[in-house]
Amino acid sequence: MAGIMARRILRIFPELRSTSILQVKNVQHHLPLCWNSHAVLEQITAPRTSVSQPSLHTKDHLGLWYKIEPEVLKQLYNLGGIPKKYAVQAKTFNETCLMVREPALTVIDLIKRSNLSLPPNKFLLYGRDGVGKTLSQAHILHYLAEEGWLLIHLPVPSAWRRDIKEVVPSTSVPGRFDHPLQAALWLQHFRSQNSELMKTLQLETSMTYTWTRRESTEAGSPLMALVEQGVGRARFASDCIMALATEIKKHATDGRCKVAVVVDGINTFYCPNTLYRREDRTIVEPDNFTLFQAFSQFFDSDWKNGVVVGSVDRMANDGGRRESHLPRYLLRRKGWEKLDPFIPIPVDNYNELEMESVINYYVDRHWLQTVDGASAEGRKELKALSGYNPMTLMEVCNAL
Repeated sequence: MAGIMARRILRIFPELRSTSILQVKNVQHHLPLCWNSHAVLEQITAPRTSVSQPSLHTKDHLGLWYKIEPEVLKQLYNLGGIPKKYAVQAKTFNETCLMVREPALTVIDLIKRSNLSLPPNKFLLYGRDGVGKTLSQAHILHYLAEEGWLLIHLPVPSAWRRDIKEVVPSTSVPGRFDHPLQAALWLQHFRSQNSELMKTLQLETSMTYTWTRRESTEAGSPLMALVEQGVGRARFASDCIMALATEIKKHATDGRCKVAVVVDGINTFYCPNTLYRREDRTIVEPDNFTLFQAFSQFFDSDWKNGVVVGSVDRMANDGGRRESHLPRYLLRRKGWEKLDPFIPIPVDNYNELEMESVINYYVDRHWLQTVDGASAEGRKELKALSGYNPMTLMEVCNAL
């Protein structure tokens, strides 16, 4: 059968007649190829753009793929920010690419036109499961880093409510609780994203922070001293984050830096319960965690030179409140009033252009290797099976 197929290729492409049958067989197995109804061989390539700077992306780039360089990937997404399944797939493809989509372009354009002398604009991405809210945030995060924003990035804050193995009572504030190891990991993430920018900004502490009788961070020290203190001494990491957040907020209000707060699953801050219980078996509310206290101050409107880019996600809520994907339901009354006013940004399933682009990308990366998978009929079947949902399409194509 393989020999017959190779001879057909030679009839369609006479210029290959000088090539041996064995070589033609190898070609047919290593090129992303598709046969149409007239047995014409077509090579399919992914629709890409060479413009890798998000600030230069426009509507002309919608549906195109741009590559994130490995050094940028390591700097910005080391702790998270790209879904695990997508990251595994990207590793298989030997490249990490994002598609330029409408929600990310909308937020980027609105950030460009924001008046930073006013309280921070708040943008909330919302949509059904698997539509690409996290990847849209990843695109926006890349833009913010490129434009010199100081990043406060919280890729998975819902883990702080659920992962209770390392929760300990605070040594500085009675009744409050810390996440020593997770706080130290976040400080490493902050250092990775912002270390070069912090050298340029030269921000300093406004007061002295005392950790023990022998350890303190003096007023006028670089802000990175707080980061190093928390990384080196996980016991104080949560308190270091509280101090760092307070200092950054002050510096932003004074006009010394512009700050972008990017939170995936921001509604988790307004869930009433956690999995952690006190000694008397009463549930600890998120407001009693130092990390939630530290970061929630950025959601207020009492500062400037900043933006908040959040997403609301059903899975960031507790199991009993996941019936709807809409912001009002997921945020509850408390979160709705806290974040008001905000600009809702809907994220939907793929449109026709995006769907074709993804299928072509999968063929280009040899992820879809069957002839039928890339044919017109195969595309119709993939669209029907996935319902144009990005996550479902990725799962359907895993077996092809």
